[in-house]
Amino acid sequence: MKTTHRDYNEAQGDFYALACMITDHNTWMRSHSTWSIGRLVDWKYGIYEGKQAYPDFCGENAHLWFDGFGRLAGCVVSEGGGSDVAILTLPGYRFLFEEILAWVMTEWANRPDPLSIELTDQQQREAAILEQSGFMPSAPFFSRRFNLTRPLPERLPLAEGFTIVDMQTHPDYRAQRILRADAFSGQPEPSEDTIQHQLRFYNHSIHGPIYHAPTDLCVMAPDGRMVAGCEALIDAHNNEADIERVCTHSAFRRRGFARAVIQECLYRLQGMGIAAAYITGYSQAAISLYGSLGAEGESQAYSYTYQP
Repeated sequence: MKTTHRDYNEAQGDFYALACMITDHNTWMRSHSTWSIGRLVDWKYGIYEGKQAYPDFCGENAHLWFDGFGRLAGCVVSEGGGSDVAILTLPGYRFLFEEILAWVMTEWANRPDPLSIELTDQQQREAAILEQSGFMPSAPFFSRRFNLTRPLPERLPLAEGFTIVDMQTHPDYRAQRILRADAFSGQPEPSEDTIQHQLRFYNHSIHGPIYHAPTDLCVMAPDGRMVAGCEALIDAHNNEADIERVCTHSAFRRRGFARAVIQECLYRLQGMGIAAAYITGYSQAAISLYGSLGAEGESQAYSYTYQP
């Protein structure tokens, strides 16, 4: 079967082709990859300082495979510009996985860290290829699904003086940036110059095609600080969403704020008519929290790291 491959090219409409590949084959991608349209949009629009080292970040960090009719059949993408790699194929083109992996191990072999590739528990064929090539899996992480066509658990009240705000009615991206810096990186409150510098990069995603400010939420303290947050990345084409960037400031943990903001996000998605939402957890505590909020089922995924 004839196939061709080349580097990602913005001028040839490759971002649109990748977006269609994911959204048009959503059920397959959910079970046979850890990527969704939200993750793809983040890859293109989620600018951060490290991307400054790549004048053509997308072109240098995605390679596409096409079938004999010129239709996109598979790809490899480096999410962060390093050795973190995702290999995506359509159902009839799983045979490309081995070819794509060989290409990666040759063309991206000089990247500083060992190659790392995520697979779901439905990708046994791909897992066998990775293990034969010297990759080993790490501990699993989990995704759970909320069925928003059913009633959600009753909202729990917030502590007095705390409120939930969204970035449409209260667009305080500066306070949100301080929250995320503490929650995700353990950074104390940075200087104003640092905050403004970071906002030039980290908030570029609000210009992406699926950003929705009413579901970009934070819990606000009485003094105006943001203490917890989450954001829904919406795939309207498939009537579902991914809840991402769940975080709590280190000074406000274990007080139910993450639970409250996730629950508000679910209610808002349900009010929009969205039928399902997905959320990923990397700890048993997170998985248990999502279950207590009404999440159903549980799918596993693993990160395979090259260990020659």
